[in-house]
Amino acid sequence: MPFQASIAQSLPYTTAASEFLYGFSSVLAAIKAGRRKLYKLYLHNRGLSHAGKDAVVARAKAARVNIQEVGDEYLRAMDKTSSGRPHNGFILEASPLPVPPIIELRSSSVPHATFEVSLDAQTREEAQVNGTQEEYTYTSAGWRHPLVLCVDGVLDEGNLGAIARSAYFLGVDAIVTPTRQSAPWSHITLKASAGAAEAIPIFKTNQSSEFLGRSARKGWRIYASDAIPPAEQPALSAGSSSNQQPLANFASSIIYTYARSAKRLPTDHCPVDNHPTILMMGAEGSGLRTSLLNQAHYKVGIRHGRDVDEVGVDSLNVSVAASLLCYQMLQKPKPVRRSGDFLF
Repeated sequence: MPFQASIAQSLPYTTAASEFLYGFSSVLAAIKAGRRKLYKLYLHNRGLSHAGKDAVVARAKAARVNIQEVGDEYLRAMDKTSSGRPHNGFILEASPLPVPPIIELRSSSVPHATFEVSLDAQTREEAQVNGTQEEYTYTSAGWRHPLVLCVDGVLDEGNLGAIARSAYFLGVDAIVTPTRQSAPWSHITLKASAGAAEAIPIFKTNQSSEFLGRSARKGWRIYASDAIPPAEQPALSAGSSSNQQPLANFASSIIYTYARSAKRLPTDHCPVDNHPTILMMGAEGSGLRTSLLNQAHYKVGIRHGRDVDEVGVDSLNVSVAASLLCYQMLQKPKPVRRSGDFLF
């Protein structure tokens, strides 16, 4: 009688805190980032035929990960571990993603391309996962201050993962989420981020309002994502009058205003050119809480592209809005041409 391998019902845990990452992109990103302890890589027959298999195996071997090639007897356990979502034949057992608790953002330096945080209290076990780092590097390109995305009240794991993916791709320097009223950084969120959450610094804070207030006192300026009242008229650039304002200045769909008035900032305003910046994004339906809006120095919104809203679509998905705002806020200002300048 031929031997039949027993069917695995679940994947064993090396430690009580182990997490299982699934999917080619998430697994490869976790191995490349090197921010976790890596225990075991399960490689199913499907993964062995994947075009990127050699890259995963080579990096896993270099990181001294235990690689276990498995057949269909493990398929049920792998599907269960990924909650039925596509895993491409790759599942990695690892320690949790480092998400250090912080109480504030401190000083930043454009020349040194660094910013600092103040850590909140951690247990010994938490510190082993999250580390105790308080200074972080970012890409200043010699001109810009850091941009940190503060995401409050986003409960959908897919949205949070999509935000992390866009933030990393566009060059955002860190993400902060609250310990409550937020989707967790789960395997679903990590999968939705396509591995980006492994590379971008992620922090958590116990008191969002207090975190924002303390960071503001350290020089950070806070921008709250908010809807633009349709009745508002385009603002004038500094030094211009109504009959001098060129129509080209109205082309931008991103509108900046002061937090406590409808007065707009100049159309060429660039937050990160002026100060270390926090961009707050709120919940999918209700937006930012009043306690957080009260901490903002400025508001930023996206102009509606239609004169008439026939079906009640008056806002963007939070991950899409975050992408558009981050892209615009990170654009380097163009040099201002003055009268008498020559182009060569």
